[in-house]
Amino acid sequence: MEFEKLSEEKDKNYSTFSTPAFIEDLNGELQQELNKQWNLNANAFTEQSITGNPWNQGHTDEEGNFVPASLQNYYYNLSITDIPKGTPAISVSWEAFPHRILYYLGDNKPSTNDYKLNQQQLLELADTGFCQDKGTTITFKDIPTKLCPTPDWKGDLQKYGPYGPRGWQDEYCEWSVTRNSENKITRVDFVCENPEYWYTLWRVSPQAVAQKYQETLNYGLPDNSAYLIQVNVEDLYLKDPATGKNVIDPFTQKPAYNPLNKWNSGPYSLRGNNSSGGAMHLTSSPNTLQTEVGLAGAATVQRNIGNINPQTLICCSQYGQSYRNSDPFIGQSVNQVVEGPPSSRVSLANPIGLYIQMPNFSNYQLFDDPKLPTNAKVSDCWHIIRGHEILIDPVTNSPFVGNFILHAAFQIPESWIKAGVTKTVSDIKITANGITSPLQWAGQIAQTFHVGLFARALTEEELEPVSCCVSLNNPTSDKNLPAAQAQPIQMMYENLWQAYYNTKVTNPVGFPMSLATNSVIVPVPVRQGDQNLRIVLICSTAVTGENNSLPKVKASHPSIQITVEKTSGLQEVTYAPPGNSYPDTYNLLTLIVNIDKNTPTGIYGIQVENPGNNMPEDTVAPGFINVFPKL
Repeated sequence: MEFEKLSEEKDKNYSTFSTPAFIEDLNGELQQELNKQWNLNANAFTEQSITGNPWNQGHTDEEGNFVPASLQNYYYNLSITDIPKGTPAISVSWEAFPHRILYYLGDNKPSTNDYKLNQQQLLELADTGFCQDKGTTITFKDIPTKLCPTPDWKGDLQKYGPYGPRGWQDEYCEWSVTRNSENKITRVDFVCENPEYWYTLWRVSPQAVAQKYQETLNYGLPDNSAYLIQVNVEDLYLKDPATGKNVIDPFTQKPAYNPLNKWNSGPYSLRGNNSSGGAMHLTSSPNTLQTEVGLAGAATVQRNIGNINPQTLICCSQYGQSYRNSDPFIGQSVNQVVEGPPSSRVSLANPIGLYIQMPNFSNYQLFDDPKLPTNAKVSDCWHIIRGHEILIDPVTNSPFVGNFILHAAFQIPESWIKAGVTKTVSDIKITANGITSPLQWAGQIAQTFHVGLFARALTEEELEPVSCCVSLNNPTSDKNLPAAQAQPIQMMYENLWQAYYNTKVTNPVGFPMSLATNSVIVPVPVRQGDQNLRIVLICSTAVTGENNSLPKVKASHPSIQITVEKTSGLQEVTYAPPGNSYPDTYNLLTLIVNIDKNTPTGIYGIQVENPGNNMPEDTVAPGFINVFPKL
């Protein structure tokens, strides 16, 4: 089924892609609207994953037209696929503590680096972005640029990324730590909620977002606690960095959302006077749901190098980031499921998302205190605030084998505090590598639980022949190929882009970066009849032609007219698009978009054609424009 037809039939499929963990943050018509919008966004991510990279190398036909290479993808769209009742979901999980910190900086045996930081230093780095070394405060060391087939320490080095206030927490799990005046931990918030959901919730109800922030970050605190906070919706507004004024979203006509607002930025939660900080959703640039879906889709492609070694496979397929716990393992697991036996197609199971798994408390040791309630245990300090420990799989009508936790806090229970317990999280001990020590760092907790996703496989009769490795060379390096096809990456309203791109974000290694890296790639919302919308398109491998002619951009429906503004030309921007770990240089086109009043509502794709490319009509990148009914 064509994606546009799927969108036209959305009334039948509103709840196909359910909100993460089946969570309902709204009521009545507002929740229904959120369900509709989330379903369309998730469909867009899925179709983009199935389509893959629009500019895969191909060949020129006898008439000089570019024909993209065929790449067999075995990822399916669950909203248009018959899934037999009883088909089980497969759990894929990995440790939440960032493996790249251990691999690139730790004292490993056999050695993988020259830095050889000890366990305490690594834990401090993971919590704060800094650590002490011989009386000096240091941050992350430089690491190799070239990682395939193995890291080249003798070649070019780059600053440790991803960049951002907690960008290094890149296993789809991030945390923020609250400490008291004695520097003891009183609470840790762990999150794996994708940012795309919060953008969608914001579009429906900014007030609900502020309310959920406040309820979540105050969860489990006594009414008289000095750590209670008040979250105002104004705290979450995106500001123009030049004027300090609110940036208005042209679609909602309300202030836009800042994902790195004062309550969701960095690894610290400061409470009491001048409170700030916390963790509500993922902020590290590769920690997005679209990335997860895209990685799963890319991993279904069968390669002629096999799937025994996850590093070999990720280098061959060029998806994700090497040496994370997550990406290589996700890719290998999905690829092996597709290969079988039996050979299968794969999709993430509904509700798609990333989920914290229950910790292993066997190595924890609770402090002694006569005021502790009878049968008190360390696991009482683990509070599931959003999501579920147990969730029923609607396909099997049995519990999923795994947990669907979106947000958890580790803190002393309110009932213990009311009983007179004055100890803190730091008074709890944990044993690791044969050494028992107090909980000084949140990373010690992160090492005791996993983050996971759930996939569902459907038997496929026969797989296509395996594909060769993705070329690392630019397609233009082959003299028999035309200039590379331009790949659209991200679209948003011009005023939003300018605010995100011009807002600078600090990070421990001091690398220049902008808030655009922490935005999300979701379809641009427009309405039937909208005219002269100024929208920017960021893409890669876009080029100018003779007389500085610009690429052409058109939508997959003729009633959506797109004109590339000539006066703005083809600009260069440098950032890490959401989903990417490191920044690069991309192309930006300014578009004037007109939506006919009779354009069917739903999601539409776009095509970007470089001068002289002569692209086929059906070469469309799906999921870039979302047409809503006119008001």
